[in-house]
Amino acid sequence: MPKQELPYRKLANGVANQTVFEFENVSCTLVGFRTSDYVTGINVPGYHLHFINEKRSTDEHVLEFELENGTTALDSTPSFFMEFPKSYSFTKVELGQDLKIEMETVEK
Repeated sequence: MPKQELPYRKLANGVANQTVFEFENVSCTLVGFRTSDYVTGINVPGYHLHFINEKRSTDEHVLEFELENGTTALDSTPSFFMEFPKSYSFTKVELGQDLKIEMETVEK
C-alpha cells in the first residue's frame, strides 16, 4: 500500500495502486491477528497477516501463502487498548459509515 498524504483517499482507492511482491522458497516470520465479526467498523474481520523477512528489513501485508514447514504459536488476548488521534481533523472524520462492502473488496 503506498504511503498516503492529505487529503487521504478511501482505502479501496489506495489499494488499487498497491505493489504486489511474490516470494518463493524464503524463510520468514508471519505475524498476524484475527479480528472477530463483532468489531466490524473498527477493523476488517478475519485474519490479517504480515510477512517479515529474516533481516527484518521488510514488512509486507500477506495476501496468500503456502507453508512447507514451520513452527506456530498462538496468543489469545482477551482485550486490547485503542487510542485515537487528538487532532481537530480527526474529530471531523465520519466513523459511522457502513464500509463492509468496501472492506471486502480491499481484502480480496
